[in-house]
Amino acid sequence: MKIIRQGIVSRKTDSFFSYQAWPTACIDENGVIYVVASACRMGHVCPFGKILMYKSRDGGRTFSLPSIVQDGWLDDRDPGIIYLGDGKMLLTRCSHPAERYEKDFADWLHSDSGNAGTALVSHYGEIPDDVRRGGCFYRLLYDYGEKAGEEKRIPVHSTHGPILLKDGTIFYLGKGLFPCDENEGHFSAYVSRDGGETFEKLSDCPFPDEYNSDTFHEVHCGEFEGGRIVALFRSHLIEDDHYFTIMKTYSDDGGKTWSKWEKTGICGSPPHICSLADGRAALTYGRRIPPYGIYARLMTPSGEIGDEEIMLAQCRDNDIGYPASVQLPDGTVFTAYYSKYGDDKRASILYSLWSTD
Repeated sequence: MKIIRQGIVSRKTDSFFSYQAWPTACIDENGVIYVVASACRMGHVCPFGKILMYKSRDGGRTFSLPSIVQDGWLDDRDPGIIYLGDGKMLLTRCSHPAERYEKDFADWLHSDSGNAGTALVSHYGEIPDDVRRGGCFYRLLYDYGEKAGEEKRIPVHSTHGPILLKDGTIFYLGKGLFPCDENEGHFSAYVSRDGGETFEKLSDCPFPDEYNSDTFHEVHCGEFEGGRIVALFRSHLIEDDHYFTIMKTYSDDGGKTWSKWEKTGICGSPPHICSLADGRAALTYGRRIPPYGIYARLMTPSGEIGDEEIMLAQCRDNDIGYPASVQLPDGTVFTAYYSKYGDDKRASILYSLWSTD
């Protein structure tokens, strides 16, 4: 594995609303790269976020000005995106309930957003009741991101969203995040067999009994040989020296039942799995202890995680991560992530281009 090039998807330094984070990427049949991120923010936690989309038609060397794909009453966060074919994509995202900013996030509001955030939240009483509860959502995008379908609720969320299985099923393993979600604090798999129009619950994915729901968060899946689905979870294990690590389970029956969870020993999280043309996969994650950075490993066609690790990018502090990758037509891997660029005060969306050889 080796680094080929590093660059910028989006960087702003001329506005209070320059912070952007949590990217996800997909690629279409023409080799166009799409990156979505929560942007126009004052900080990691603030009430201003909206979801923007950037496009590159030259392998990531340059990106378009952004288009707005979601801008609602609340803070639009953690977008995921997959390409379904024929110019059609599926976008996922979540929003904290209004009361979280009004009450629970008061300190964070003051530190990250200051008087601007406080002033905005003072108007939250104007938000329609159904919107105030926040939640997890999905919508279809058409014409290569130029048109948007109706947004719908779904009871689970994961930062990088669902995956498209080889048989055309959209498979979404996520966690119920909020009181409005029917399985708050638990992981469940939902599937769509009609191209993302509707989802139905397939199964629950129970975490180990010795832990509580606050231990595990953002999960991402990959499909491997024989139809095995591997799920990797952001894990906060107090007994682990790394604390911020990854746990793994898998399913050999299409996500109906799951194996016993196991520790990977990886220092870093949350994970993203990018399927490669040769049957392997690229696993990427951020490390929030020194040396801060974005890291990658390869996974075998059976879903085993390799020991070799490469640093894709070195970062300045621990406000980083959420890398998401796509394989380009030439076989290289494009990985988008968020981090501060140089001496910037607020985070940008950056990328690394690398080879798996």
